Amino acid sequence: MSVDEKNKVLKSIFWDYNTELLPFDKLIEGDINAIDDYEFKLILTRMLERLNWYELMDILGIDLIKRLLTPEIISKLRNNELKERYERIRRILFEEPLPVSGWDPEYRKRINATLLSYRWDRT
Repeated sequence: MSVDEKNKVLKSIFWDYNTELLPFDKLIEGDINAIDDYEFKLILTRMLERLNWYELMDILGIDLIKRLLTPEIISKLRNNELKERYERIRRILFEEPLPVSGWDPEYRKRINATLLSYRWDRT
């Protein structure tokens, strides 16, 4: 993806901001230390919420994503499903063990709150 294409993608997800004031060029160059902390967290969370994985890899690169995908950043996401996906991705990137599908505690809590869950707990 060229620099112009990256800029175009970033500007499209910030339709509600004056994009001329946001430091997209520094982000694309990978110079994240030159970006204000508040602006950086705003840009990063918006990117995680709105872009697909391949666009993220094209714009940031896997090494930068690995550095930036922290539990703090993941917790700032609004959508719980996205939080779970990025937490799973973070664990894969850092070679941490994943819970067994269907038996992890979070999944069991969700199932327990389903409509018919009471019928299994009768005494």
